[in-house]
Amino acid sequence: MMNAVIIEDEPLLGRNLALMIKEYCPDINVIALLDSGNMALEILPVIKYDLVFSDIQLGDMDAFTLFEQLDNPNQHIIFITAHDEFALNAFKLNAIDYLLKPIFPEDLKRAVNRALERIVSKDHLISLQGAYSAQKTGKILIKSNDEIHFLSPEKIIYCEADGAYTKIFLDDNNSDYKLVTTHLKKIEEALPKSHFFRIHDAHIVNCNFIDHIKYQKRICVLNHLNGTEKTQLKISERKYANFIDFLKNS
Repeated sequence: MMNAVIIEDEPLLGRNLALMIKEYCPDINVIALLDSGNMALEILPVIKYDLVFSDIQLGDMDAFTLFEQLDNPNQHIIFITAHDEFALNAFKLNAIDYLLKPIFPEDLKRAVNRALERIVSKDHLISLQGAYSAQKTGKILIKSNDEIHFLSPEKIIYCEADGAYTKIFLDDNNSDYKLVTTHLKKIEEALPKSHFFRIHDAHIVNCNFIDHIKYQKRICVLNHLNGTEKTQLKISERKYANFIDFLKNS
């Protein structure tokens, strides 16, 4: 699901476009309807969005003036207008498409599919570039929403599953954790196997931070404070023997 913004100085047309997008483009979620250039200048810099549907004549300014003031070369824009004389300027801004009113469903779907392809390709390129950079520095790359984190494995104390998210506890003199939108299994695949072990479906530990094992209770105690006491994590019964062997051989 990608977030979109509509900029249209005729509110009825803006609402109708939002209804069309909802009906014909289920991968797009319209998060804002803006009815002027000045409103867009105020709102766009403070919200997170992937795609803009914009009329060209906005009453208080034209869309080209608006996007020049926003100074964001990575805008993904689909222009919508009743006039075709602005097409050249639109494509100078690297617009994804240029739709003439009235808008037909097939034209809208074509433009949105083109936008999705461009956005996904760009995200993939950023991920590849980040992975290469991380590999060179020995760090791991973890994506979270619109951010990419580069983490040093030796700084990770343990990771904890939180549904589709993961809490990553770091050795940075801070008891807080970093919550990332990456499943624990993906993080497990990225971590070096030499000193990380998944002791439970919910936890991966960095063995360099283990203080001791309570073998009767199957508890792993870490050199990490949870409040005033050291963090204690349950070791899965089915993983216990392999975990002990791992510690012996590491």
